[in-house]
Amino acid sequence: MKNTCPVQSIFNFLSKRWMLLVLKSIIDGKNTFWDIKKWLWSISARILSERLTELQNENYIERTVIQEKPIKIRYTITEKWESLWDCLGTLDNWVRENAA
Repeated sequence: MKNTCPVQSIFNFLSKRWMLLVLKSIIDGKNTFWDIKKWLWSISARILSERLTELQNENYIERTVIQEKPIKIRYTITEKWESLWDCLGTLDNWVRENAA
């Protein structure tokens, strides 16, 4: 069995290509698949779908189905992501103060 540092696991997850940009797009109010795809025009639909599923599985975003015609799916940020974002903000401040 492989021992992995939990912090390293989070950084590895977030450093996957497109991951932070997908999160940023949702934070900025682009909350449907096509809104995100339009904003990140060079991401493939397959990769976007994978990233959204991964974020959902880690409970960083929530997927809500809106029963309209046509059906709409909206993505929103969860409290788990907001609490991690607070930690990352602290890390960002530390880097700014201590970077050489």
